[in-house]
Amino acid sequence: MNPYPRPHPLAELVRIESDPAYRALFCAELDAAIQDRFANRAAVVAEVRAAADRLRALILHGEPGPST
Repeated sequence: MNPYPRPHPLAELVRIESDPAYRALFCAELDAAIQDRFANRAAVVAEVRAAADRLRALILHGEPGPST
């Protein structure tokens, strides 16, 4: 017999739907995770754009462009 039985696959969803306090906590954590992912994505996009600008300057003008 398994000493660590697996929880029902939808147990978390049932708890989120039935417990208002847990739902609020879950939603707050989800919002924070989404904001964190969005901030990381924005930072990566900025890095890619800066690298593209440096590469463009190097190709078009033979200049290294602004360094970071």
